Parts: sequence; C-alpha cells; structure tokens
Amino acid sequence: SFTMTYRGESVPVSLRVSAVHSAGNAAAAALAGCAAGLDLAEVAEALSAAEAVSRWRMEIDITAAGVTVVNDAYNANPASMTAALKALAEMGRSASGRTWAVLGEMKELGPDSVGEHDAIGRLAVRLNVSRLIAVGEGARPLQLAAAHEGSWNGEAGWVPDNAAAIELLRAEVAPGDVVLVKGSRSVGLEQIAAALLTEGA
Repeated sequence: SFTMTYRGESVPVSLRVSAVHSAGNAAAAALAGCAAGLDLAEVAEALSAAEAVSRWRMEIDITAAGVTVVNDAYNANPASMTAALKALAEMGRSASGRTWAVLGEMKELGPDSVGEHDAIGRLAVRLNVSRLIAVGEGARPLQLAAAHEGSWNGEAGWVPDNAAAIELLRAEVAPGDVVLVKGSRSVGLEQIAAALLTEGA
C-alpha cells in the first residue's frame, strides 16, 4: 500500500501484486492515466483492483503448515531474478522463519550465462537470503558464486533436479519460512511450488 499524489491531490492505493518493481509499474500507469485526463481517484481504484493475469508470477500462497510459497517460476532473466530476490529479502524482514531462494537456470543468456548466474548467486548472499538452493546443472554457477561470496556452511546448496529439491525442502522447511521458487520456464520449477502447496510443507 502507498499514497499516490498528483497535482496536489493524494489518494491511497493498495496493490494486489507483489514486489517492489510492481510499485514502479503502477506509478508509471497512474501517471499515464492522469496525463490522459483520468481522475486520480479512478486511477487509484483501478490500480487497487488490478490483479496479475499470468500464472506463476510472484504468486504468494501459504501452506497449511504456515510456509509462505512465492511461485515466480513463469520465467527468469537477470533483472527479474534481482527483483524477485529483493522482494524475498523484504518479505523476510517480517517473517518469523528463514528465507529460501530455490533457483533454476536462466536460459538464453548466451556467452554471458556464467557471469549473470554468478552475479545472482552473490546477490542472494548480499541480501542475506538464509538458504539458496540451485536446481539443475545449468544453475550450478549460482551455488558456486554464493559459496565464493561467503555462503559456504550449508546455506548454499545444489540439487540435480526438481525431485531432489522437493525432497530437500520437505525435510528442512519450517513454519514461518518464505520460499521463493524461480527459474526459466523451460526448467519447470513450478512443480516445486505445487508440491509444497499440495502437501502442506
């Protein structure tokens, strides 16, 4: 929630979508609407009613056991990974448990792939994400980078596939934890989020 001000008038807005970058997108949409002649109150009402139209984009659900699952597995690139990790860190500030980043490969990065995965692994450590789980061979640089950044005592791990990730999470996730699941669409990490929600983690 935030207050939007335009030409001296202020109105409250309560977004139904998550992540800091959503607020920036909302502000741009609001400015465009007001510039086109819409009333600020109408713009605020429309923004407050807006919902995500695509599945697996920062979908937030809570399991019966009290684990928050953030399913952002629709796709991944360096910018969206950065935004999702920052959102996870922000959610972790008010959570009673740990933050988990379950990350798969970012596809189609060409020769920049290793460097971009390295940067995301290091960012997870800098944001104080409690646990990083890299899923799949293509995501191994995430775990290696986190380890080089100082996350070497079990905080950063690697598993070969979704099944192994699900098994690890079922064994270790606890009530109050926040679990972000994100990777390129082709790696299918939404299966991990679904498993956590179906079985109540």
